[in-house]
Amino acid sequence: MWVTFDWKDALDILIVSCLFYVFLILLRRTHSRFIFNGITILLVVYAVARFFNLYLTTLLFQASFAFLAVVLAVIFQRELRGFFEWLYVWGRWRRSQPDSVPDTVADEIVEAVTTLAGHRIGALIVLPGRQMIDGVLQGGIVLAGKVSTPLLLSLFDPSSPGHDGAVIIEADQVTRFSVHLPLAEHFDQYPTFGTRHRAALGLAERSDALVIAVSEERGTVSVARAGELRTLRQSSALKEDVSAIIKERFQHTPGRPWYWLLTYNMREKAVAVLFALLFWAIFVGSLGSGVITRPYDVPVEFQFLPEGFAIGEMSRETVAVTLSGRTQDFNMLEPEALRVVIRLPGGVKGRQRMRIEESMISRPSPLSVVRFTPRYLEFTVQKQE
Repeated sequence: MWVTFDWKDALDILIVSCLFYVFLILLRRTHSRFIFNGITILLVVYAVARFFNLYLTTLLFQASFAFLAVVLAVIFQRELRGFFEWLYVWGRWRRSQPDSVPDTVADEIVEAVTTLAGHRIGALIVLPGRQMIDGVLQGGIVLAGKVSTPLLLSLFDPSSPGHDGAVIIEADQVTRFSVHLPLAEHFDQYPTFGTRHRAALGLAERSDALVIAVSEERGTVSVARAGELRTLRQSSALKEDVSAIIKERFQHTPGRPWYWLLTYNMREKAVAVLFALLFWAIFVGSLGSGVITRPYDVPVEFQFLPEGFAIGEMSRETVAVTLSGRTQDFNMLEPEALRVVIRLPGGVKGRQRMRIEESMISRPSPLSVVRFTPRYLEFTVQKQE
């Protein structure tokens, strides 16, 4: 039997979908999809066990979840560290759109890159995206100079002290140079590249920045973005390729934030929503969930006692209360928080008999009272000795 679906369930699924989406982006950026495959198999087995009420299998999974979490934390500590670094950058979302690169600035960058590649001079050029990258950068010298081909060529000149570092370009300004980028953790699939390209991929794994790397050994131009590194073809169209990549990434159509939200990483977003719905079905939906009732012995609490008086003899110290609600509401309930609150009127003294009303039973709002006993409570308000 399916439980009722309300706005809290929708919000719950939305939050879990966002968490799954962040996790999937991490796996894609760190090339650790085998972790996702293994976790998926375990979740499928657990869902089947819950669906068919396989008690032993379900019990084994529930007992081993904490142990598996520790094991995964030890085995994949590098991936987890990369995740928290990436989450730090992602969490400091800077603005809805990155600064556009003007046509003239894009042309200057393209001209500098093709010239550096032709002379086999190494270079790293970073074009930040929507996410803050300050937290993963090291060093660097503030410049705040207008982008131009001569400026870029001079910064990467082998005789320049800062030529081995990266240049940060925002809008039409070179904001910093000689910057050290974080190295990529997963670089095994690029055995022919060196430290410069590993640094380019390292920043692309941790942010949505576009990083252009020029190899001094081969004279090739590579582009790192979204956790991937791609080398452009050495041809007469190299300038057009670099220009197209820059303009595609940073020269967006203004006023269309919803277009990016609905079209960017659609596969990962769809998978995240499906997993959130699966989790909701397993833990909240039809697989063993529903409206249930549970009894509780709820203690009585007195408020507004006259000064110098206390509660003496009581007919009962607890009230038997039966609550009704959904399974997840009971799972989040702390029984110690349940109270029957009796507010005494001023001047009450001696032996009292008070009727218990449902409104006196303090409980979380999703839970409703089915029944309670006794209906009356007798007690004595006596002077403290």
